[in-house]
Formats: sequence, structure tokens, C-alpha cells
Amino acid sequence: MDTSDVNSICTFTLKEKIYAQFTFNAGVLTGAYGLFLNNTILGISYLLYSYIGILLLMRFTVCPRCPHLHVANDCVQLHPSITKIIVSPKRKGPLNMFENILFIMVLYGILILPIYWIYSNTVIFVLFLIFYGGQLLGLHLHFCRECQNHSCIQNRNKNLKSES
Repeated sequence: MDTSDVNSICTFTLKEKIYAQFTFNAGVLTGAYGLFLNNTILGISYLLYSYIGILLLMRFTVCPRCPHLHVANDCVQLHPSITKIIVSPKRKGPLNMFENILFIMVLYGILILPIYWIYSNTVIFVLFLIFYGGQLLGLHLHFCRECQNHSCIQNRNKNLKSES
């Protein structure tokens, strides 16, 4: 993340955006393919769950409260102009219980749901873990440590001043 001006909200580098998008999409598509090999309906359902789930997260959880988007006009997920169309402008303050549960169910559901069906296919299973596991590791070890979103339950930024 570019933090050249310490008084402003940091922005994401092109490398970070490519990493985030590639690992997420490659993970979801690998999981969906593995499920599709077992059952077409499962594969399609997983794709719908993953992408509709992410759209719900973007609309109702952290994106409406994101200073990267609203102050710095930057987004790691999509182009900021597209993200601003998706997000709900009325969401403020900390996440409520429903939003926290939704966040956890989508983010970790994408990881957990396909495992039972793809475990027997070693190549797909390992690729899925590398891609989506890489997505989650990237979030926890890099993005969440630099994030300036006060509302996100994943925020690990120790330098973030509390919101007044």
C-alpha cells in the first residue's frame, strides 16, 4: 500500500489489486470447477454463493464504511466508480451482529463449502487451497494489517487511531 502521505488514507498498488483479484477469482473458479466435476448444480450454486456473497459484503458490510473508497477513491476489489454504485450509502458506524455474521459466513464459507467434494481430487484440492488460501493469507498478513477501515472485524492495523 502506498502510504507516501502519512496524513492521508493509503491507496492500493496495482500489484496488490492484481494479487487480491487473481487469488480470489482463481480460488473460487477452482473450487467451482471441482464441484462441477462432482455435480453441475453444486458447481453453479457455489459460483452464485461466492459472487453474490461478495456483492452482499460489498453492499452492506465494510465497503460502505471504507475510507480507502470514500476518501482516497481507491478499491482493491473493483474500480472505485463501480464499487460506489454497489455499496449502500446509508451504512455507517460499526458492523451490527447480522453484518458480522454475513461477513464471516461469506468469506469463510467460500473456503469451507467445496472441501468435502474436492478433497478426493488432489490437484484441484491443492490448487484451491493455494489460490483461496493465498487470498485469505494475503488478507490477514498484508491487507488487514494496513487497512484503515475502523468498522471491519478483520482489521489488524495496530497504528489505526480509534474513530472519534
